[in-house]
Amino acid sequence: MPVPQNVSTAYGFRVQAPGYVTPADARAWFEDLQRQVSALEGRPFGLLLDARTQRANPPDTQALVREAMAWSRAHGLERAAVVLDSTVALIPLLRAAKSSGTDVYERYLDAEKDADWEARAEDWIVRGTDPDLLPPPFPRNR
Repeated sequence: MPVPQNVSTAYGFRVQAPGYVTPADARAWFEDLQRQVSALEGRPFGLLLDARTQRANPPDTQALVREAMAWSRAHGLERAAVVLDSTVALIPLLRAAKSSGTDVYERYLDAEKDADWEARAEDWIVRGTDPDLLPPPFPRNR
């Protein structure tokens, strides 16, 4: 499986997180994200996590994701949008967000039910416009 990729954008970063992510791949992704965020020199940023092909990952990967989320928030992350196409992937991401304290700043979008998910995600990240389109099983996080 390929390592998740951090792509710089006007609002911050877009992360492509394909399929199953091993702990080693998660560590490489997190280290790259730390380098890129550090280059921002404290400027705030947003993040879009494209996890459309994501499935359940091992506990060590989930722990690294929690660490990355908390670290990102402490280093300038203002808002994040997570795009999913699977309830299987949603559950561990929600747990990670709650345990890292970033759930208040994240929104979850169901790409299977919303063809305009990318624009809605960017509206949340850039303008704080709540997507308000999370039908079950994608819960609102308020």
